[in-house]
Amino acid sequence: MLNRVSVWKLFAVILSTCLPASIVIGQDASAEPPSAPKPTVAIRAGKVITSAGDPIIDGVILVADKKILAVGKFGEVVIPEGCDVVHHPNSFAMPGLVEAHSHVGGTSDLNEMVYQTNPELRNWDQIIPHNEDLKVAIAGGVTTICFIPGSGTNMGGWGTLMKTGPGKLSDVVIKAPGVLKIAQAGNPERQGGEVGSGRVGMNHVIRQQLMEGQMYVRQWDAYEAGRISKKPEINLRLEYFKPLFHREIPVVVHTQQYQVVQSTLRMLVDEMNLKIVIDHGTFDAYKLAEEVNKRNIPVMAGPRGFWYERSDGQVKGIVAEYAKRGTVSLGVNTDAPVIPQEELSFQATMAVRYGWDEENAIRGVTIEAAKALMIDDRVGSLEPGKDADIVILTGSIIDPRNYVEQVFINGSSVYDIKKDRRRF
Repeated sequence: MLNRVSVWKLFAVILSTCLPASIVIGQDASAEPPSAPKPTVAIRAGKVITSAGDPIIDGVILVADKKILAVGKFGEVVIPEGCDVVHHPNSFAMPGLVEAHSHVGGTSDLNEMVYQTNPELRNWDQIIPHNEDLKVAIAGGVTTICFIPGSGTNMGGWGTLMKTGPGKLSDVVIKAPGVLKIAQAGNPERQGGEVGSGRVGMNHVIRQQLMEGQMYVRQWDAYEAGRISKKPEINLRLEYFKPLFHREIPVVVHTQQYQVVQSTLRMLVDEMNLKIVIDHGTFDAYKLAEEVNKRNIPVMAGPRGFWYERSDGQVKGIVAEYAKRGTVSLGVNTDAPVIPQEELSFQATMAVRYGWDEENAIRGVTIEAAKALMIDDRVGSLEPGKDADIVILTGSIIDPRNYVEQVFINGSSVYDIKKDRRRF
């Protein structure tokens, strides 16, 4: 009898010829635990912003085996002999930025436009690690992106959570599938007249496809729990709905405007009980902040940053309006290449210009984005045990006069203006 793990392994072997082995094969529980790694790099900076607590003046970050081993004040964190010490006495250190909505992780053929729902499609086969767009993104401090299909259809397929640095596929992929991409209204609308060309039809085909996936997952869950004896047939088109309906990965939703976000909340959360990320949330959608907050839904707003409110004749900062209404899990996105990936911090800068506070803006492009994507155990803050993705810059990243000096991904320096051409 195949349990869930063995089914996933079988499926991965059949379908994922290029999926990183670390994702397909679990750790051997019988193996002896490895000895504690010894620090190999010590990064000392004038100010360390952790996104997990108060800033640390004259801070030290110890790195061992691609992970952060310790973070603290110099003197309280001892730098062992033999460490490679990287000293930036007049600079800031902070977590690598996390982008919640990007299309520049590989090739640009990210839309199949025949059918409105495509749950059989995935994009990690299209990844090009450390491509030219990602090299410049690193110079802007971006170390993790949510690389997703386009919004030409209502359900474009499955996206990948990945690093922007160099290496093989297994080096850069954090999670695949990492998200499901759904797009409601706007881009998927058609003039051809097929079902799904307008908003009524689009809501229908999204709901229908999710219900099909939900029933498939329920059948397998019942079989594996022993509630039914007949083994369901494996349907490769629907396999990735398993982690989705087990709430192990979120839906990133191209949704904006008051009425469209209402449909998102009703269908995807209230009816389907899915974890979602509102990945635009622009125009007047901030007026639904109270309903968003009730459901603990993260909002990664953008790339449009403002809205002209006709009722009072004022220009509103969209992120600031969510914040005023109590939205805590809040960030920004570039929808790269709509806005260049390296300008993610500028999106936060503009949100601050319109009324968001700087501390939350920094959290919004680091830990809050990581939480929204369900990878905050790996990235988003400088804490022991997390990936050593560290950005060194001349000052606060919210001030556009500052710039990135050096970037570490998984503990390795991947960009250094002392050696590399300054790219941004």
